[in-house]
Amino acid sequence: MRLFSRFSPVALVGVLAVIAACGDSAGPGPQAASVTGVAGDSQTAATGATLAFPLSLVALNSAGQPAQGVRVTWSASPAGAVSFSPAAGTTDANGAASTTVTAGLSVGSITISAAVTGVSNVVYHATIVDPCSYLTPIAVGETINGALANGDCFDGLRAFDFYSLSFPIGQQNIRIDMHAGSNDTYLVLWSGVSPFPFLAFNDDSILNWAGARNSQLDIILPAGDYIVGTTSFAPRDGFAYSLAPKTRPATMGGCREVWVVSGVSLTDDISVQDCVDSSAPPHYYDVARMFLDSGTVLSVSERSTTINPALALYKVIDTLPSDTTIHAYVRQFITSNDDSSATNTNAFIRFTTDTANYYDLIIGTSTGGEAGPYSFSVDVTPTLSPRYRMPASGAREWWRANPRELLLRSRGLRGRKL
Repeated sequence: MRLFSRFSPVALVGVLAVIAACGDSAGPGPQAASVTGVAGDSQTAATGATLAFPLSLVALNSAGQPAQGVRVTWSASPAGAVSFSPAAGTTDANGAASTTVTAGLSVGSITISAAVTGVSNVVYHATIVDPCSYLTPIAVGETINGALANGDCFDGLRAFDFYSLSFPIGQQNIRIDMHAGSNDTYLVLWSGVSPFPFLAFNDDSILNWAGARNSQLDIILPAGDYIVGTTSFAPRDGFAYSLAPKTRPATMGGCREVWVVSGVSLTDDISVQDCVDSSAPPHYYDVARMFLDSGTVLSVSERSTTINPALALYKVIDTLPSDTTIHAYVRQFITSNDDSSATNTNAFIRFTTDTANYYDLIIGTSTGGEAGPYSFSVDVTPTLSPRYRMPASGAREWWRANPRELLLRSRGLRGRKL
């Protein structure tokens, strides 16, 4: 795990509009009696992004059959506002032709024309928006291929893409994967509800291995709306990547930390497959990770009728500022609890944070060698002077005007395109 010494990205929202109409064209070769737009209408994309669906059409001859070999040329107004792949081609045996559209670096409404010999043009409309104010929807079980590239939202050091992820009902156990070959990926998660607080991050899917490059964020979340940010660990790094949120088992995950947020409750087991310390007999434990803002009150409980629960709270300290060759972290002990009272063996911690930081909750047992089921719950009461603000004008307007308020640290620099 590596933490940015200076972290920052931005925010989102978009609109769309599209129509199919007519124009005119010229050119040699087979002719069509009619041409109809099939797909690709009503799309919105951020600058530098590819429209989610290719634009397509079907050409028919005078007998109403597919017209093969009809030449199609794609163009846009304003000129150069988007690029096409291919920019020209011919219809296939089914009379179909299509093109993939990639937005340029200008924001605004775009008119796209498909010029076909002998008939009026087919006209599409699209909207290109600021990448710092646009969310691409993504669902659990879906994989999206994206790229960090010129035109993305830029925080001064890194490019970002933003995605919306929603869970309508129930607590969710989620794993979000970001893969990019040899490039070093970085995942960030915020609440999608104003004031959009930071929730979690992941850099390396394989913990404490310097060669790890992919990101894997395991987190337990209540129902609600969330924002996923994809970026790079290395500054100014651009590359193609895949993003895939999926359901994970409803457990704490062996010896891998699982992020949790306020309102989460669960049942699990302490077992020999969990983390283990060096004592004899050894203590087994699970790890829950959280980000807590300064001045918030954390309340955590661990209950069991089988084992004697024990809780410990640690602050996660990044070693990067002191050692630029080894990206690692250490745990700084804060507090612990074994028995919440003289007659109650359940464990309970209540703690008020003095600094905004990452914290690890060690969920274990009082006695070495113990294993068995437990229940765990966490609640966070925000500070009376919240770090994040929302003016009366409303969340959407505030978000778009202050995109860097999404960021965990360094709020001085406004987002901009590469």
